[in-house]
Amino acid sequence: MQLRVILLLKIAVSYVWSQTLYTCSANSSCGCSKNSAILTRIVGGESATDQTWGWMASLRYSSTNSHFCGGSIISKDHILTAAHCVVSLSSPSSIRAYVGSVNLYSGGQICGISNIFVHPDYSTSTFVNDIAILKLSSSLDLTQNALDKICLPNVSIAILASQEYPAPNTSLVAIGWGYLSEGSGSVSSTLQQVTIQAVADNSTYCTRLGITDANTQFCAGVMPLGGKDTCQGDSGGPLMMFTSANVWQITGITSNGIGCAEKNLPGVYTRVAAFQTWINDTMNDSNPIYSFSNTIFTFVLAFFLLLPF
Repeated sequence: MQLRVILLLKIAVSYVWSQTLYTCSANSSCGCSKNSAILTRIVGGESATDQTWGWMASLRYSSTNSHFCGGSIISKDHILTAAHCVVSLSSPSSIRAYVGSVNLYSGGQICGISNIFVHPDYSTSTFVNDIAILKLSSSLDLTQNALDKICLPNVSIAILASQEYPAPNTSLVAIGWGYLSEGSGSVSSTLQQVTIQAVADNSTYCTRLGITDANTQFCAGVMPLGGKDTCQGDSGGPLMMFTSANVWQITGITSNGIGCAEKNLPGVYTRVAAFQTWINDTMNDSNPIYSFSNTIFTFVLAFFLLLPF
């Protein structure tokens, strides 16, 4: 009996040690949800707790309300996702975004989409530039406990030219409602979370995937064992890093891969830091009222400056 108690205590202590608690900076304007994230070192993924990932969005077909991809809230008006998720859609009205809940079928709110911005150089064959931005029909209230926006990278061109970002072996967290196992045929009803690591571009694991452009794509997984990965239905969702500023930053977008959680085969992600300028330009240019108002203001100001006094 005493031996059994000692064994159970060892298991309990081991379980506690296997947990990682991420307490973010509550004063941050991005990358911090109401509840702290707790992740365990388990095989595969685990269910996320409520109000942990407030920027996560489920993309749904308007006609069926069925989930097909993930996305990330990056402003009160915009969701970041993968180009391959939306490039073939007929119109913005054919999809909606579901936000504010870890449960796929309850507790959140539905948002309309007014515009879809697919990267102009996206390749359907190589998945290079696999990134898109959705403009929401109405602004989100990010002061709600269940909603937040994730931080975008702010990395210099010099750093991007000289090193990989995120650096190899960096711990990263992926979230999504995708398949819990390869070929399962059904998505998860509860948001899942999993910790994986960035894989070096020149590693044998990454090179066997045939990545076309290492500047805009990178690999992540648990090599060589596998067992942790994103899967069908997770596409478009965020791959996140907890920064030294104690906030969550989106470093990758789930793009493609071979199978799910297989040995020696990481997943492929869009390197978000490579698209900082495109993201900012697209968000600013996607609001015609903003652009039009500034044009009028400039014209009126110039007119009055030219008037004789």
